[in-house]
Amino acid sequence: MKRHIISSENSLKCEICLENKPEYVCKICDRNVCKDDFNQEKGICKVCEMSMCEICGRNLAIGYCECCGRLICIDCVAYHDKSRRICKECAVKLKKEEAK
Repeated sequence: MKRHIISSENSLKCEICLENKPEYVCKICDRNVCKDDFNQEKGICKVCEMSMCEICGRNLAIGYCECCGRLICIDCVAYHDKSRRICKECAVKLKKEEAK
């Protein structure tokens, strides 16, 4: 999403690379970023893109699944033994294994 950026003379740089002129604003975090640090298809900056949940791809991750290691968001998290943070997919697999 292209948006006119109003800022002071000192902050006329991309908030990620700190080099190029910002041309876009991330729809998730509102960072002012250059074209190199922006995914136009998704309308988000590279930092948010790298931090997205690897299960649903819609939300920012809150951590990693302790079983498979993928980034997971609050909607895709399940807990095993009431303390281990795992993804819903691994939770289903664990329940099947425990039922055997």
